[in-house]
Amino acid sequence: MFVTAVDNGPMAESLMESGQVTHKPEDAFTFQPAKNLDWMVCDIVDKPARVTDLMIRWLVNGWCRETVFNLKLPMKQRYTEVRSCLAMIETALEEAGFKYRMAAKHLYHDREEITCHIRIL
Repeated sequence: MFVTAVDNGPMAESLMESGQVTHKPEDAFTFQPAKNLDWMVCDIVDKPARVTDLMIRWLVNGWCRETVFNLKLPMKQRYTEVRSCLAMIETALEEAGFKYRMAAKHLYHDREEITCHIRIL
């Protein structure tokens, strides 16, 4: 597997020595891939609505066909916020004519976030 890591922060030298990781020291919210990808994995610490907008952009533009991402839970209105984010994704994909599978799970070890998976069919 070859990975393009988009992160303003540095990567561990041991990881870079593998030859399988290309580091793009850029802002993930403005990054656009040079070609469409199979997978996109996102673990950005930001507001759930902002990450939701990013996921919609990647999926609707066809930049990836499958994604795993986390929505960090706000202190208040957690369920309402997550439901709203997932509904925005569903609406955008349906309006764009995509068939998809989506799942979201509050994993035991990730008490402050929801892990989501979307596959374009």
